[in-house]
Amino acid sequence: MSKNKTIYRLRLSLSAIALIISFLAFTATFSFFTKFFAIQLGPGIASLVASFSITVLISVLAILIFTFLFGRFYCSLICPLGILQNFIGFLSFKNSKNYKNMAKTRYTIAALVFGALFCGWAVGFKILDPYTNFGLIASSIFTPLYNLITKTQNYDFTIPTLIISLIPFVILILLVLFKRRFFCTAICPVGTLLGLFAKYGVFRLNIGEKCVTCGACFRNCPSGSINLKDKKINNELCIRCLKCVAVCPKQAISFGTENKKQASTFNRSRRNFILGSVFVLGGIATGVGSAIIRGKNFLKDKIRAILPPGADDYSRFSSKCTSCQLCVAVCPNKVIHPRDFNHSVIYMDYSKNYCKYDCNACSSACPTGAIKKITLEQKQHTRIGLAKINRDLCINCGICAFKCPVKALSIEEDSNGDRALKYNAAVCIGCGACQVSCPHKAIEIVGIVEQSKTI
Repeated sequence: MSKNKTIYRLRLSLSAIALIISFLAFTATFSFFTKFFAIQLGPGIASLVASFSITVLISVLAILIFTFLFGRFYCSLICPLGILQNFIGFLSFKNSKNYKNMAKTRYTIAALVFGALFCGWAVGFKILDPYTNFGLIASSIFTPLYNLITKTQNYDFTIPTLIISLIPFVILILLVLFKRRFFCTAICPVGTLLGLFAKYGVFRLNIGEKCVTCGACFRNCPSGSINLKDKKINNELCIRCLKCVAVCPKQAISFGTENKKQASTFNRSRRNFILGSVFVLGGIATGVGSAIIRGKNFLKDKIRAILPPGADDYSRFSSKCTSCQLCVAVCPNKVIHPRDFNHSVIYMDYSKNYCKYDCNACSSACPTGAIKKITLEQKQHTRIGLAKINRDLCINCGICAFKCPVKALSIEEDSNGDRALKYNAAVCIGCGACQVSCPHKAIEIVGIVEQSKTI
């Protein structure tokens, strides 16, 4: 076995391990693997926009600097959606070809997505961020199957949730089978950003003089980044899968610092600069416009939805959350549910369970900062809802008072000497323990417009 094939198989093995870790992170049993997502570029950028963190900034800069030095290894070693495409690609029998370099398309998409994100609207990330799409697939398809096999408790598996998650998965499979890594080279905004750093990078893959133009590299390249006629590799599009290095019979492909002129040159004309500026401004305008739309739409959802502690309010949460569903996966009591046809954002449902008082797993896991990083003590004093008591159904049994972790409910004697349920809204955090424990369904936790600190 040649050295190049060994390197390729090592890369493949590391990718498989990263994919397994990514899937297991969306299960309650292996939720500690969520730390792996701290090195995801998309969530990292979203997190910096939501709430600045020096740790996240270092992580983002490290990825970009590494990409500038060695190329888009992130896409083949760290990005879970990229790795998933890699393995789906093994099912394809189509040879690669030189796909059209859709530079304007990917630059436009990236400008709109990032421009909107910087203005507080994450809708582009919800649709196109690779980590978010992987989260949809993992939490809505893989996690239920895992829980079914291991007989682990899970939230209700609903048709709307399945449909929402199946759409990107089916589209991804079709793209990979017929266009290989088209998503990574023409659509993905994170890939576009990495490509710009790799385009002018230091160490690049080059085709050397040993090349006999056999076409093995060209046929096996999933990103269509090899120009066989000119014997050049477009390092902006190359995802560093190293398949070309492994299949080359002459070992003519290697890393080096020469041949920095790419197959597709960067047009520095004033026209392209103006077009690029228009795209960025369009993204910013989209983000600003969304702020107005969010103020008018989803009012019903805003009032009724109970959001995870640390979300603050509907407007902020809906603009920062990319619906990756990691919080859904790590919630031990499974009260956090994916968005569906009735809820435009991730929400909490106490129909079967309540939010654990001694848990802040969702806050710790959220990679984008949509759910703020709050300590357990802060969480225990964060009001996310209020209790609504139906006095016609309540029999003053006191079970809810016994279950309430903050003693917002108590049984006292009224002026007639009868037992009566007393409710102190000032200390209530809306955890739902009372609602779940009530045998007569006399208590319901209702959402509030803005989360606040209790006394």
